[in-house]
Formats: sequence, C-alpha cells, structure tokens
Amino acid sequence: MLHKSETAMLKDLNTLLDRYLADGAVGASLAYAKGGSTPVAVTAGFADREQGVAVLPDRLFKIGSCTKTFVAAALVKLAQDGKLDLSAPISGWFPDLPGAPNISVRQLVNHRSGLPEFEYYIPMDPTRRWTPQQLVDIAFASEKPKSPGGPAVYNNTGYVLAGMLIEAVSGQSLGGYVRNAVLQPLGLKNTWSPATEAFPEKSMVRGYYHRPPPAPGASTDLASGGEMWRMDGVLPYSEALQDSSDSFPFSGAYGCGDMVSTPTDMVGFMRGLFGGRVISPAFFAEMFESRAPVSFPGTRMRETGAGLFQSAYADRAFYGHQGSIPGYVSVMLHDPQSHLTIAMTSNVGSGNRLSFQASGLHPVVDEAIGILLG
Repeated sequence: MLHKSETAMLKDLNTLLDRYLADGAVGASLAYAKGGSTPVAVTAGFADREQGVAVLPDRLFKIGSCTKTFVAAALVKLAQDGKLDLSAPISGWFPDLPGAPNISVRQLVNHRSGLPEFEYYIPMDPTRRWTPQQLVDIAFASEKPKSPGGPAVYNNTGYVLAGMLIEAVSGQSLGGYVRNAVLQPLGLKNTWSPATEAFPEKSMVRGYYHRPPPAPGASTDLASGGEMWRMDGVLPYSEALQDSSDSFPFSGAYGCGDMVSTPTDMVGFMRGLFGGRVISPAFFAEMFESRAPVSFPGTRMRETGAGLFQSAYADRAFYGHQGSIPGYVSVMLHDPQSHLTIAMTSNVGSGNRLSFQASGLHPVVDEAIGILLG
C-alpha cells in the first residue's frame, strides 16, 4: 500500500501530466525511482490518437538520442573487456575515413571528433533502408570535418561509427551486442534497437509532429527556430499535429538514435549504469568524468562526457541524456546526490527546438522533480 505522501505525489504527477496534455501534448509516460526503490510509472493520454488507444507503462516510445548513452556504455564495456583501447585511433577500423588517424575511439562518443554531421541533410524517406556507411557518406558530402579535440560540438556521425566499430569488434549486430552487454545483465525487457533487431511493433506509440508554415523572412538557423529535419515531401506544412511515426526510418538513426524503450526501462538502465552494474567504476569514469563545457541551443545540456551530459533541471545538476526524433521527445536523468532517477517520454515533437512540441516536456520534468524531492 502506498504511504500518504506517495499517494499525494502520484496525484500531483497525474495532475502535472494532465496539464501537459491540455497544453497540447498527445501522450506521456513518466517513471521514477528513489534510492533502491522499485520504479513507479505514471502515464496519460493517447498512444494512438485516431484509435483512442491509451498510453500504458509498457508502451514503447522512440527515445532518439537517449540511444547514445546505451551505445557509449556498450563501447566502454568492450574496452573494459580488453577488446579495444579507447585512446586508439579509429583508423584501425576505418582506414579510408578522412582524418581517422587523428580521431580516437573515445572521441567518437564525447562529441570532440570534429566529424561532419549528417542529421540535418538526410532526406526523410520512410521507405528507405539506410546503411551506416551511407549515413557517414552523407555527412562528409554535406560538411567539412574539423580538427579533433577541439570544443565539443554535438555530433551524430561519431555514434554511427561507434556502432559500426562495436559490430566489427564484437562480431554481433549493434542491437545484439547492446542487448547482451547492457540490457540483459540489468533485466531490461522493454528496450530494443530496431535498426538491427526485430522488435514488437504492436507496442509502439504513434508519434505526432508539429510543422507550421514558417513566417515570412523567418530565420532558418536552428538556434532561432529553424527546422531541424528535411520534411519536404513527407509532411506538409500544417498547424495541426500530423502522424510522423514512420517519417524517419530506424536505419536512418542507427547508433545515434534508433532505440525504443519505456521510461521504466530507462530508469532501470540509468540506475544500473550509475550503480556499477553495467561497467566497473573505473570504466564508468570514462563516461562521467573529463567533461567538456557545451552550448547546445534549445537544450538543458551544460557539460558533456561520453554518452552522458550534465544538464540543469529543477536547479540541480542531473546526468543523463535527452532525445528528439520526429514526433517524439524523451529524457532520462540521474542525480547522484538525491539518488533520484527519472525518465519521461512524449509522442509529440517538432523540428523547431523552441516550440512547445519540442521543448515543453522539459519544464514538466522540472516540476516532477520538485514534486518528488519536495
């Protein structure tokens, strides 16, 4: 039976999610755990708006870049097992990649590789099945690489290469290795890597995207609200939310953003990671320490490690990741001081980082933390 204070917290969290829906969201799922307690899940709204299907705790959401934390942990686990050296140049695996002799394995996952970006240039084609190499090729055809080791610049291409490297070293698919090295040891059964493994599609929530017509003369700069993804030919401009569930194929995200999960599993992963049940404390330091300052417009991220960001929520420093992919936004966080772990997913999104659909989840997480920590 719940104590009165826990009952009151759940009531407040339900009210909070209901307000988020009233403001324009479709569905939401939130889970939390304090200390060693069992995770608690709270849900609201629709997994499928047209069919009137409710969000339940076991419904799968696309988690976008929260994938990166799982992939970084898998890469570091290979280093812990003596299968690779994080300081080694990636030219041993990618001899034809421009600049590879000067890029370390570690830099693939700490956003300091200098690699060009592909995300803003990939055509949205729901029928296309991309190979990881094609994603890398788009990056090099679209931008010039920079010198590695400089300021942290958010980079998806590094995580594509990290996935390819994991497959080469482990001899398994990326999803298969993540499952064996990370998910199974933690008993996580509702997390999948659809780019490289079969998954229960019937459990997926639908995603909804806001793509209003741009104002005349509006800036196309991402920091000023310019559209992040190339949606022309896939979704028209409209003030109404549009189903974007299939607009970005899983293969187009791969190791930088293909995973689907539940907030309960995301909480379990973060607790296991910080609790030393995925990699040893010495190797966890590779992810957590030696952080570099970052300035990513439209995010809460302040410092980057390898697959872990220090982010500001509820006036506290939390560690974890946030994710965004057309029609979905997610965040998973852990506070080593209070031992609160929290994750939230939503099935609305937008290419405009400043919009409610893209960023409205984060103030909800602020308030949820306030409710949980008092």
